[in-house]
Amino acid sequence: MKKKFFTLFLALLAVLALASSASADVIWEPVNSFYERHKEECTYVNRAYQLEGYGGTVTVFTAPNGMSKVTLENGTRGRVQFTWKGIGVAWGYLYQLNGSDAEGWVPMDDLSLIYDSKQFVEDHKAEIQELEEVPVDFQEAVLYSYPNGPLKGYTLEEDPDYLLFSQAFDKLYTDENGLRWGHISYYFGHEDGWACLDGPMNEGLDTNIVPVAPSAAQTRGSVTVTPGLPVLPSAIGLVAAVVAATVVLIRRKKRNSPDA
Repeated sequence: MKKKFFTLFLALLAVLALASSASADVIWEPVNSFYERHKEECTYVNRAYQLEGYGGTVTVFTAPNGMSKVTLENGTRGRVQFTWKGIGVAWGYLYQLNGSDAEGWVPMDDLSLIYDSKQFVEDHKAEIQELEEVPVDFQEAVLYSYPNGPLKGYTLEEDPDYLLFSQAFDKLYTDENGLRWGHISYYFGHEDGWACLDGPMNEGLDTNIVPVAPSAAQTRGSVTVTPGLPVLPSAIGLVAAVVAATVVLIRRKKRNSPDA
């Protein structure tokens, strides 16, 4: 009997381990009625942005052109988890806002992307080598958001039973000072980080420069949307609205006709 209980206990531990491992890879989704109705039309983004509205503030909405929740000052930072494209306006679901517990939908034109690894790879793709393995001789490293960028704030330790560091690095970049940087896409829940292969524990390589480009609204010199106006999700919706309006006009014309 004791042996059976011990076997069941081991099985339970295995199930819990698998469950915790799977939960680490689950994508966070907002509890939002608009998102629930349109989730199949949304695009996963998960990137950091800074609020940069034309008038110095950005309004957070319950839904694209829905009710306003809060108006925040430019410079506030957060993450856009998903985007949704309306007619002429792209919207992002913004959360993890510093200095505010608000979250919701904002026009993407009112946001500026905070420079990150994805943008670094795009800007330096001609200088980056794609590799299946990068030989290294260390077992721990501090990770940066991108070469000479901000620290991610933690130390990554190698676990040979999971994956060797040499197999985890998939990109190699050499900066202007001759330092080699390795990129890790994913390692035990940690994503999209860079380690200096020539100084893996060096925490002093941050240039403290985080480029933030002007938002589209600032560049254009106008606000993005007028609150309260409906935003149609697609060209099909626009055509349907035109057809409906035409039918109404025809019916009114018939009612007002002398022969009616």
